[in-house]
Amino acid sequence: MRLSVDFASDRSGTAELAWGQRDIWTAIHEVGPADSHYFNVPRLLAVPRAGGPRSPGAVAAAVAEVVGRHDALRSLVRLGEAGPYQEVAAAGTLSIELVEAARADAADAGAELVARLAGRSFGDGEQPLRAGLVVCDGAATHVALAISHVVADWRAADVVVRDLRMLLLRGAIARPPSSQVLNLVREEKAAPARSDRSIAHWEALLRTVPSAVFPTVVGKGSTPRFARVVLSSPRLDQAARELARRARVSSATVLLVAVAMVLRELTRHEVCAISPIVHNRFDNRTRDLVTSLNQLGLFTLGTGGTLAETLVSAYPAVLASYRRARFDSLALHAMVDRVSADRGVRVFPSCCFNDLRPGEDPVGAGHADGESTLEWMPGVDRRSCSFCVDLMRWKGTLGVGLSADTTRLPEGEMAALLHRLERFVTGAAHP
Repeated sequence: MRLSVDFASDRSGTAELAWGQRDIWTAIHEVGPADSHYFNVPRLLAVPRAGGPRSPGAVAAAVAEVVGRHDALRSLVRLGEAGPYQEVAAAGTLSIELVEAARADAADAGAELVARLAGRSFGDGEQPLRAGLVVCDGAATHVALAISHVVADWRAADVVVRDLRMLLLRGAIARPPSSQVLNLVREEKAAPARSDRSIAHWEALLRTVPSAVFPTVVGKGSTPRFARVVLSSPRLDQAARELARRARVSSATVLLVAVAMVLRELTRHEVCAISPIVHNRFDNRTRDLVTSLNQLGLFTLGTGGTLAETLVSAYPAVLASYRRARFDSLALHAMVDRVSADRGVRVFPSCCFNDLRPGEDPVGAGHADGESTLEWMPGVDRRSCSFCVDLMRWKGTLGVGLSADTTRLPEGEMAALLHRLERFVTGAAHP
């Protein structure tokens, strides 16, 4: 069963993709439609109980108002002769799937719905937001959303959910968005010097690092080739928080540096290079902007001391990697090709670090009870990166996910690496 709802706005236009959009569009097309669904951004919102039950039509109207509020959610991404571009539509119709469920089963039905909506890739020219409602006794209880990563990163999706919740609670949002994607494209085209500085920073580092973190094929690999495993660890969560408090940095910085140190020991490279995925939301104009702003930074780590000592000595390099993560990706790729030609080998870390958590969560801080668990997730045949660590809230605590090319890092070594990371960080926090 489906419900159609119209959306509208007084803003529309056609433009190139913004820098971050172009990056994720390229990654999605490199992977291909069979496997690129893992890029999709899923969200599930429980309809607020305050104000009483809401009909599916009322909730669908709120979803349509959010789509009208943010230009990116009306952006149809297409491939033209000159490359990808986007058309921001002034109006359109959103088809919303309805799922009936018993009240006791509503949350599970919502989880199944959002997984189904996010389980297939978005095609060029497709409406970039899919929505569904769980309905119990005539009232909508959950809103399931799946958003194309080309138009929204994970933090942008949080803005969408926040706005939808605000509309359901208050019926209106007083202030307009901080900016829109078409404004961002114009600003980036008018400020090429920012991109030039970032690319110069990257080039200086790429001339000093190994060609890749795992440059050698060591075996046949698994089927599918790219495996994924998640470690949920209350002990690691507590230890990372404690080290962050002592060093006055974020727990993400603690884990970024720790992963780099563990990889340097494992690979025996003199310098470890790792690319944090940077949200690029450091000012008021971008903080609530719905688009895909994420881009890669480049962090390198040479020899050092203990984790606590390295957090202090490496912190300027961490900040530089965040600061230099805004660039024109076409110009960056041209620089990478030039450096690779000079060195006679393809040079790129192919090693990412991504913090997917909505923020530092003080709830549960300091609680290290509970056993660590290792859970294997479905793999894929193709990914855009050979090695990727991501942080998430998982089963009520910190989850550290690892996706890797098993021809370069077998599954057994993937699991061992996560356990080594846990021992390393907890040992540093509690010698």
